[in-house]
Amino acid sequence: MSDRLRYWIFRLISALRWYARAGTRYDVHSPFLSGFVREVYRDDRDYHGFTVVKSIRAYWRGQQQRVGLRQLGAPSRTTSSTARSAASLVSSNAINDRCGRFLFRLTLWARPERIVELGTNAGLSTLYLHLADRRTPLYTVEGNPEVAALARTTFERARASSQLRASTATFADWLERELPPAPARLLAFLDGDHRHAPTLDYVNRLLATATDESVIVVADIHWSPGMETAWAELKAHPRVTASVDVYHFGILFLRPELRGPHLALIRTRFKPWRVGFF
Repeated sequence: MSDRLRYWIFRLISALRWYARAGTRYDVHSPFLSGFVREVYRDDRDYHGFTVVKSIRAYWRGQQQRVGLRQLGAPSRTTSSTARSAASLVSSNAINDRCGRFLFRLTLWARPERIVELGTNAGLSTLYLHLADRRTPLYTVEGNPEVAALARTTFERARASSQLRASTATFADWLERELPPAPARLLAFLDGDHRHAPTLDYVNRLLATATDESVIVVADIHWSPGMETAWAELKAHPRVTASVDVYHFGILFLRPELRGPHLALIRTRFKPWRVGFF
């Protein structure tokens, strides 16, 4: 059996396991998490920022310049290419619109004092975070200089504010040298190094400056056995008091008053029998 086939079998089994244990909004009883579900997970309103990102995404579809790929985190399971067109990179690697809108709404709801993104890519996920509140300092880090150049173009075309501060560095180096040391209400988004041990290390470093009102989002928690193990260990961290697993993202909460639960959450239309009667 090829590694690629083995990978897709793992992904299928992982998705089925997640589906089996996932609950709907009717399984959420915490008032705080009910607010999260209402204002972030289920909110379908449009915002002007979505139109801005849509126009940037359309721009990249027509850009065929080659971008060199450097292996900094976990290796890709779907391609071994060392260079791709900008259009292909954005199409396959940049955040999709549904997940981006989730990040935008999460930013509005969490009202962070500082935003940290580890994994800028072409900058579309960064825009969803930034356009929700241009006044909040946003630090975004990309390890590949050629990909970071795409992000700079994205930010220029979107007329990002001076509060968006992009760096080209490894995540470990940036966290060691550049992460502001003062405690703050943090919103962190990790989407650039899908390995078990580094993921735990990055979150631990972020927790050192995160107040109890902070929110940490880890992408692709079901991408590999290592990431699933990392997610399980993060949920068990002494400072993590509740979590929500929406499959593509895992969201960690630190508020002491929560004391659980740890939920897997799916839209009711995908489990229509879970409407609060059973």
